Amino acid sequence: MSMKMSELIAEIEVIAPRELEEEWDNCGMQINMGNDEISRVLVALEITKSIIAEATMKGVDFIITHHPLLFNKIDVVDNNDIIGNYVIDLIRAGISVYTAHTTFDEAFGGNNEYLAEIIGLTRVRRILNKKPYIKEQDLAHPVGRIGDFSEPITMDAVCRLVEKALKITGELRIVGDSNKIIRTVGLCTGAGGDMLTYAIKNGCDLFITGDVKHHEAQLARESGICLIDAGHYGTEYIFAANFADKLRKNIGSEIQILESEIVSNPFSNMI
Repeated sequence: MSMKMSELIAEIEVIAPRELEEEWDNCGMQINMGNDEISRVLVALEITKSIIAEATMKGVDFIITHHPLLFNKIDVVDNNDIIGNYVIDLIRAGISVYTAHTTFDEAFGGNNEYLAEIIGLTRVRRILNKKPYIKEQDLAHPVGRIGDFSEPITMDAVCRLVEKALKITGELRIVGDSNKIIRTVGLCTGAGGDMLTYAIKNGCDLFITGDVKHHEAQLARESGICLIDAGHYGTEYIFAANFADKLRKNIGSEIQILESEIVSNPFSNMI
């Protein structure tokens, strides 16, 4: 079983259209080994040494990641540099790499919509960039989504729900009254603290994201909006299962699509 690389990329970009890419981002091909045919694909959050080893062991010839391997410009591929070392190992193994970063964050059914779905939000919609005297069609849409619980629940109940959905018991950082009633929720997977002000302007009762900074948390507390920091990894590792499932549905059994089994979270709760 195999398919042409060009056909695979076309299917990937149906799921995560390139026109959704943010200007600062680097989506698309990261390493192109020029393989005419692709037979086995691994979907992973990011590239690490362990994930390269996993891909090599499983005979993978193409990796799809969420986090870009090549995010900042590099002037030299150096084996003594972590990214350079990854690139060399991947080339030696004959593995091509494609990244769907902000293209999948904003995509239909992508990271943000999938998180909204698994925590049970309804009426899911974009976060609006609310500014006075500007027509809605002229507004840039911030990254993220807003949704509502069909029945309002307490902040404490939302926390338990998020822990269960993301399988991250005891790892949430929380701002706000645990008894506050929550109906409207804003969310942005990954590092979305800078989207907090949009959630406030859109009347959200709660904002869920990761990598929240001290001053962002302080802004939430002073503004009266509840906040859940479920971690960068905690809100985005769901990429692999979600993207792999969509790709399988689109291309059937033409090629083998695997989900990485590696936990690449760099943090540990152990003291």
